[in-house]
Amino acid sequence: MHHRIKVLIAVVLGIITINIVVRLALLTVRHDPLKELKSHPYSTVYYDSQGKLLQVTSLENGGRREKLAGNQITKDIKKIFVKTEDKRFYLHNGVDYPALVSAFFQNAGGKQIVRGGSTITMQLVKMVNEDNTLTVHRKLHDIFYANVIEAKHTKKTIFETYLNSLYFGHGATGLSSAARTFYGRTAQTLLPQELCCLAVIPRNPTFYDPIKNKANCAERACELYNKIFHKELTLQEFEQFLPKEVFSYPYEAPHYIRYLRQGAGFDDSQAYNPDSNSVTLSINLDLEHYAQQLLNDALLQAQGSRISNASLLLIENKTGLPLAWVGSADFFDDAHNGQIDGVLVNNQPGSSMKPFLYALALETKNSDGRPLYTPSSILADIPQEFGEEKLYIPSNFNNRYNGPVRFRIALASSLNVPAVSILAQLGVNNYLEKLYALGFESLRRTGKNADLGLALGAGEVSLKELVPAFSVFVRDGKDFRGTQIYEEDTARLICSILSDKAARALGFGYSQTFETSYPAIFKTGTSNQYQNIIALGATKDYTIGVWMGNFSGQTVIGKTGSSLPAWTARKLLDYVYGEKTPSPEKLKEMEFPEPQNWTKQKICSLSGMRACADCPATVYEYCMNDFLDEMETCSWHKEKDGNLQTLYPPEYQQWARTTKPDVHINYNTAPLSIQTPKNNALFYYSQLHKEKQAVSVEVFGGAENTLVVYYDNKQYQTVERPFVFSLPVERGEHSCTVICGEEQQTIQFVVK
Repeated sequence: MHHRIKVLIAVVLGIITINIVVRLALLTVRHDPLKELKSHPYSTVYYDSQGKLLQVTSLENGGRREKLAGNQITKDIKKIFVKTEDKRFYLHNGVDYPALVSAFFQNAGGKQIVRGGSTITMQLVKMVNEDNTLTVHRKLHDIFYANVIEAKHTKKTIFETYLNSLYFGHGATGLSSAARTFYGRTAQTLLPQELCCLAVIPRNPTFYDPIKNKANCAERACELYNKIFHKELTLQEFEQFLPKEVFSYPYEAPHYIRYLRQGAGFDDSQAYNPDSNSVTLSINLDLEHYAQQLLNDALLQAQGSRISNASLLLIENKTGLPLAWVGSADFFDDAHNGQIDGVLVNNQPGSSMKPFLYALALETKNSDGRPLYTPSSILADIPQEFGEEKLYIPSNFNNRYNGPVRFRIALASSLNVPAVSILAQLGVNNYLEKLYALGFESLRRTGKNADLGLALGAGEVSLKELVPAFSVFVRDGKDFRGTQIYEEDTARLICSILSDKAARALGFGYSQTFETSYPAIFKTGTSNQYQNIIALGATKDYTIGVWMGNFSGQTVIGKTGSSLPAWTARKLLDYVYGEKTPSPEKLKEMEFPEPQNWTKQKICSLSGMRACADCPATVYEYCMNDFLDEMETCSWHKEKDGNLQTLYPPEYQQWARTTKPDVHINYNTAPLSIQTPKNNALFYYSQLHKEKQAVSVEVFGGAENTLVVYYDNKQYQTVERPFVFSLPVERGEHSCTVICGEEQQTIQFVVK
């Protein structure tokens, strides 16, 4: 008796040892069919922030293979697919020998292939091998590698891989894609009857096709369901669980998803799930659809203006992530290059760039620490020439000049000459460095060539750069990385200016386009040749950018036309806030904070100085606390003989002469300077109307009212105020010297 026990123990130990040795040997086999199957590509499933399906990407063959994660495999899924294909799956090591033997005798007796006896693991080997020949060699191959798989992997991994590798027809590989293709739902939400319909398909995807061969699928699936769940459903009762039609896969947010797939990567807050190879994006599909509708409505309004396309980007200021990214009016409109992503295309943004320049101006200090510009600074909106060899003569979009304008009005009304004047003083390189810090990497290629045109948005940038940069102002000067790009007070002053409808009136009138029931800032822009019209808008919560034009580069017919992008931007912001006036509590949260180191003071609306008793119009403006005591009192308005007289500084003499001849100029309050032409200017002689050609000269300032002019070192003439005269056009190098009292100025110029 004891001897028998010892023999039995020895046999058992021997079997265990052999099994261990065999499994260890199998672990050394280099080829791993299951690993190869797992490496096959999966479709990526994209959801919006509310869990709505955006896209399921196609594989190279046009089909789809969604990944079913282990935690998505329900008890019903496991029960049905194991019972259908391999009822002893959890009892064998890859090969069900009783099933093989049974299959052998059944096939031999029937003299045909009745059943194969392959386990789930053996089927995985077959999927990799793709050899369907019914030979002993192939069966032995399947048996061997089934053992290899079982030695190297857990049953859980094997079963997951199996479910993800089955082909169900209609381009659907894997149970997850099958559930979506036939039922438009995820696998874990399917009923047992529906799972049975899917479970029979892989045996013969054509014969059991639930769409084209409903009867075959229903009969087999009904039989399977009744057997597994011990039910007695009739075929007629079961047919209600068959799929009705193949699911139509959505293709939402095409430009943004393509941008991500081309290497942009996923932000942590975009919730990439590696288990299911799915991504939950920040995009809100409802907003995306409404934005698309608004763009198409705007394009209908723009008919006849060569405006054939539009794009839009709406971001959340808290995260910087897009809520709506519309690259074109219609992705599938080949006639208008709909697949081009206007959010990424670099275009000249026009005046929409001006806030960045004006913000830099507010932060630039004089040598004594005073700000070079303040919101009350007076800027000369008059005809001016900038540069030397590259002469730049800007004009406003309406070809009018407004004389002296306050900094606030110049920005809010988008005047061009003051902006170029600011850039000429600050320097192009200084401005470019600030723009690089804001994220305008595209300007590293085009910025320097734009030169002073940068003030008017001549450099090419994208909406993807513009929108986050514009959000800096409502984020107290910080970008999304937390870097302080502008000082808090600078950002708050810009918000004050861009939300000031009275300051916009000079340039745009009291347009209702910018009227909102909540605090918001707006800035529009039109490129130099009117190819692009842009609008930017922001609240404390969101920032939006809208571009309209055409991808062919044709000039847009008409003038600014920027009311259409602005209308679109405002309408989408209204939609975000529910198109209702926010509650008082919410409005208080949305208000832009006051600058901490500036206080509103009563100033003259014309001179920008502290208001005096003679100033006919006054406003309240932010003035820097550190220099309140040193503010000059207005010297432009004085009462004389019972009448109010306004004296303009001498730089306005040309503007006054051509625009407001009744204006009085205080000529003697500035040093002598030759305003035009610029030093080293270049002129060209022409035979056409040569008798009418002349070099016009205008001189400002000077203590006396008489000017002596020398041309090429010879006295030429004496001029009385205003100092305006002409010099002859003669080929060669020339000089002009002017003397006023003890002051003297000289310029050189060339005529070719």
